[in-house]
Amino acid sequence: MKLEIMILASVGLVLAMPLARRISVPFPVLLTVLGIVAALVPGIDHVDIDTESLLPILLPPILWAAASRTSFSHLKRHAGPIVGLAVGLVVVSALMVGALLTWLLPNVPWALAFAVGAALAPPDPVAATSVASRIGLPHRVVNVLEGEGLVNDATSLTLFNAALAAATAGAALTWTTVVSDFALGVVLGVAVGLAVAWLARFVIARLDDVPLERAFELILPFAAYVVAEDLHGSGVLAVLVAGLGVSHSVFRVTSAESRLARESLWEALDLLTTGVAFVIIGLEIRVTFQDNITQARNLITAAVVCASLVILRLCWLSFSGAVRPARFAGQAPANWREGVVMGWAGMRGVVTIAAVLAMPSDVEQRDALLFVTFVVVLTTLVIGGTTLPMVARWVRVGESDPQAQLRRIAEPVGRAMLTRIDELNANGELSEEQRERLHRGCIATLAAIVPGAAKKLEEKLELSGTAKKVRHGRQARLEILQAAQDEALHLRADETFDPRLVDQVLHRIDRGLLNLE
Repeated sequence: MKLEIMILASVGLVLAMPLARRISVPFPVLLTVLGIVAALVPGIDHVDIDTESLLPILLPPILWAAASRTSFSHLKRHAGPIVGLAVGLVVVSALMVGALLTWLLPNVPWALAFAVGAALAPPDPVAATSVASRIGLPHRVVNVLEGEGLVNDATSLTLFNAALAAATAGAALTWTTVVSDFALGVVLGVAVGLAVAWLARFVIARLDDVPLERAFELILPFAAYVVAEDLHGSGVLAVLVAGLGVSHSVFRVTSAESRLARESLWEALDLLTTGVAFVIIGLEIRVTFQDNITQARNLITAAVVCASLVILRLCWLSFSGAVRPARFAGQAPANWREGVVMGWAGMRGVVTIAAVLAMPSDVEQRDALLFVTFVVVLTTLVIGGTTLPMVARWVRVGESDPQAQLRRIAEPVGRAMLTRIDELNANGELSEEQRERLHRGCIATLAAIVPGAAKKLEEKLELSGTAKKVRHGRQARLEILQAAQDEALHLRADETFDPRLVDQVLHRIDRGLLNLE
């Protein structure tokens, strides 16, 4: 990976993140535009990118960070729509694009056309979920979009690798090969992920050094991906399974300081790798467009493929929402309106670009296929990303209120704190004055969880008296916050609560615990 790209991505993030919030545009869109503009600078457009290393370097940390933001219970609750999109829609999209490419570009063999179709099939969840979270779409919609993005890459890359191998060998692509490769990839990927998760839990539980814990975890997604790929398994599934397993256990076995350090590490790494990925898209698009923009056949092919993918996804999700049985009303899309919004959120990104760039230079009509791919990515990313809020308002999808959801989380957390206070009081470990002060602090957090809530609670618990009383008061505050933490961890596994919002509450509790430890 060239140093110039890393620097450009870092500068781009600093500029794009605040600007994206101000103008309500997904930051990946701005980063892609930045890459296109930067390609106009002399020398930048000649940056030599090692395409074979793109996925092993960029994909593992992005997947690991995404897995850390969700939970197994949420994926299980929405397993039906996630599998339908991540497997069913990906396969149908690949078949459709393959058929279109062989029709519009007659010299492209079926195996190669299907490989490109597989690369174009999976949407990138980064831009879609960033918009969906910002405009307050129901968290079931965000969970399905992110769950789809976690799993569909495995389907896409397995189909792509099988088809590309057949194309480069000049062999026929058979469904027996595709199905067997997919089944083997799933089994080996899940097995490697479980093994890495077990090893990680075993090691992290025995470490008592925060920098060492984070350094060890930092290598896990790359190790899971590489080992699974070397065994011909799915590196994507290996990282996903390992990430879910580690994230589930790390909250229970690590300290508040370690959890806060982990959160900061993966947020920063996720931003940087995402920035690099979308800057690369911008850099590569400009060069490809220069060579193909004047060729009418390539333009028509790109337009037809792009429109077909958008229409197929819209129809698939709108129909799914319209016929959703009442007993599955908690799953997304719950109606055709949510289906339209989710269908419009089909923005392509890093996996699509990295896959097609990995095609050998001597494949039939490689430049034309790259051009078609880049048109689809740029169109769905820029147009879809900028207009998704407008589409959501147009179809009147009910917006969720994050503050109301935070209050839902605050209530059981506050009750757990009050219960612990009453237990301490019943055991004679608190004076009546201490009990009243602790109660007032907990009621304040029940009213509304806001930034600084844990600090406000701590201020309300300042006690006077002997040194023994101060130490006892500090221990009481510690036990109360630990009770709040246990309840929040329980809520995080509850499929009815948004794990991102629970993590916000956990973050504040951990800050309070860190001040007491």
